[in-house]
Amino acid sequence: MRKEGSFLGRWHGCWAIISPISNLAVFRTGVRGFVNCCLLLACASATFAQTQPSTNRSRAIGPDACGPGDPAYIHTAEATGAVPMFLQRSEAGKAFHLVRESTRSNVSTVLWATGTLEVGKPQTITIPVDSVTKRITFAFSVDTKGNQIKLTQPSGGVITEGLGGTEDTELNCGRIVTVSTPEAGEWRAEITGAGRYWLEAQAQSDIFFVRVEFVKVGGRPGHEGFFRIQGQPLAGTPATLQASLSATATMTTGFYLVTERGQTIQKLQLHALNSDREFLEFAGSVDLPSVPFRVAVSGHDSNGRPYQRFFAGLFHAESVEVSPKLDFDELAAGSTRKAVFTVRNIGFPRSFKLTVTDARQFVNNVEPKELVLGAGESGTVRVDLSVPAGTAAGAGEDLVIVAQSTAGPPTSNFSVVHLSVSSSKTTANPR
Repeated sequence: MRKEGSFLGRWHGCWAIISPISNLAVFRTGVRGFVNCCLLLACASATFAQTQPSTNRSRAIGPDACGPGDPAYIHTAEATGAVPMFLQRSEAGKAFHLVRESTRSNVSTVLWATGTLEVGKPQTITIPVDSVTKRITFAFSVDTKGNQIKLTQPSGGVITEGLGGTEDTELNCGRIVTVSTPEAGEWRAEITGAGRYWLEAQAQSDIFFVRVEFVKVGGRPGHEGFFRIQGQPLAGTPATLQASLSATATMTTGFYLVTERGQTIQKLQLHALNSDREFLEFAGSVDLPSVPFRVAVSGHDSNGRPYQRFFAGLFHAESVEVSPKLDFDELAAGSTRKAVFTVRNIGFPRSFKLTVTDARQFVNNVEPKELVLGAGESGTVRVDLSVPAGTAAGAGEDLVIVAQSTAGPPTSNFSVVHLSVSSSKTTANPR
């Protein structure tokens, strides 16, 4: 008898198990629980808006298969630092091993890597584990049944089921291993088999990224400061990166960029903005690579042992910019407003599809829905908003606009505007 399977993904600490037979994915802020035994609901970050899958195109996962999964969900999982896992229905409960460990306090990514295996050509990945890590969890997933991972401690011992201080969960298409008080030093993950694999190591420790974002200078004269840019950074020009690190347990810090395979692209020259090691901030100019990348930091911990951390989110330089041109940040109950955005194409001539979403469905019209822009040209998008009279004051709304090329070299970017609802038409406050 054919068994049905599920697909597991995580979006910055939020989770979704998507049943292939349900043909539906549901996301809700702050909810964790099963619905009809096949959906684990979760929240979605703004990054999710770039992909916008409307239906789960995954098919049923047979007992000897690992997938297929909807490419849109796999892409979104990878972009936000998740490991897509292909689960049998009977394995949904086992997956909570990973959910539990990932939702502990002060958990951060030590390594995230994906790649393709060839039969007879094992891949070995080294993972530095520092002396201040309390727990570490390795999440391994594959799209081909029969692939294996062997984890070796710095002392040479191999992690096996039943080993003291470990929790080992074997899955049809992966493995989850948690080690309490792990040995400090260089761990090795040897992966064998064929097809695609994903590997993530997450540590619970006092060394973790607080925030990483691309910024620009803004504010009133005399009150300038760094403000996060909308969407992804733009290709062709240096960008300013700001990183915040919990660094009380570190002696040294060095930043660099890595590929999706976890390999170093380039070192960064960031300078410290403060001396508060509980919230140590750095900033500097970055020449953006042509491939998607993550930001990483390494150095020595307070005991002189090497450490490494990856920021989970995946960045990529784009050739289109979406900028809000709003003079308000409130919507009065019972009112109508028009939000204006500018779309600028900095690359080859392209056609763009414009998609606007909002959870409360205040949007009732978008004009135009498509733009044709030459190199360096900009276009204006107008979004009509209508707020029902009975909408409660103080309610928040995120307005997300995505520009995605439909002709010309592929590129996409987005902008997110947060609006709040006031009690009446007379209380809306323009900026």
